[in-house]
Amino acid sequence: MMNGSANKRPRVLVLLGTAYFPPFIDEISELHGAGKYPRPWLLDIPADLTLLDQRFLTSPPRWRLAVYRKIPIWAAQALEAFRVKRGYDVVFAWGAEPAALSFALMLKLTRTRVPFVTLFSWISPPKKARFLRLVHSHITSLILPSPLQREFAVKRLGIPEQKAIEIPWCIDEQFWQSASGAKPDMICSTGREMRDFETLIKALDGTGIRCHIAARLVRGKNDRWRQTLGDVGDKTDLPGNVTIGSMTPVEVRELYARSRFVVLPLYPCDNDSGITCLLEAWSMSRPVICSQIDGQRGAIDPGQNGLFVPVRDAEALRKAIVDLWNRPDEATRMGAEGRQAVEKNRRLDRFAEEVGDAIREAAASAT
Repeated sequence: MMNGSANKRPRVLVLLGTAYFPPFIDEISELHGAGKYPRPWLLDIPADLTLLDQRFLTSPPRWRLAVYRKIPIWAAQALEAFRVKRGYDVVFAWGAEPAALSFALMLKLTRTRVPFVTLFSWISPPKKARFLRLVHSHITSLILPSPLQREFAVKRLGIPEQKAIEIPWCIDEQFWQSASGAKPDMICSTGREMRDFETLIKALDGTGIRCHIAARLVRGKNDRWRQTLGDVGDKTDLPGNVTIGSMTPVEVRELYARSRFVVLPLYPCDNDSGITCLLEAWSMSRPVICSQIDGQRGAIDPGQNGLFVPVRDAEALRKAIVDLWNRPDEATRMGAEGRQAVEKNRRLDRFAEEVGDAIREAAASAT
């Protein structure tokens, strides 16, 4: 498919998950230029990208668009990718696992081979694992940032080691850095997926340590932790020292700057849930107290850039929070270690480069 020099920029069709956007990647780039958003790593890949999200920038005929509007968006994306696949050197999927798996199934059923690279976060749920076992023969490279998920792919699903590529998540270390002169006078937690905020709230009750949880409360949505507190999704009763509310990236950056450290309470999980929060905190020179789940095995160097605590243990979490709160110099030292780890191994340009390498190698394999 790919002609000419090996240095030619590949033409890449990008299947994007619709749950994460808008703002769309190109809009995020504009927000980044205005200093309002972290840099979108996807646009750093040296390739000519066509984004296949809910806007369908591949220009399908009107009758197709009419059909697409009547079916699930992931199915429409898979069908559109199959329609236009020959116009690209590589198809790349990120955050679009249902669409990607459906596209791979279409390739298999039609005995079609195209270079296809996927970036998956969590493949071990049984239904997804069974599907991936069926179709991985038509995936050229499977990028798995989580070491435990790559191990699952190789040992449990029989995916060849050379196909399962581990590329650790990275972070925009230029956006996530503390330029504030504010003295840290609180702590914080961020994110939503697999978060055990119930345990965090219990741990903080009575400590007097102020904490803001940068998470969105959706009216009528029964988050797991809110259900256990007897909340039906309309309100949450909190101690006086705890607040909850969503924030923009710039506001989250300021929140990190005002926080002595960051707490990452997680439910048991074999995925690296919370890794974005952890890397943002480190990049901001803040240590992290994290639940010791399987998916975060080895992520923290205890005592150096953070601490692990037992899962769902409010007393252990309270002790860790109070102890570190009362040792601000130690928190500062550990935070500096976190920033050093990001600068050494977790820079965003490194992630974009390694994903780009996987895409170029897939394109070259078709020549």
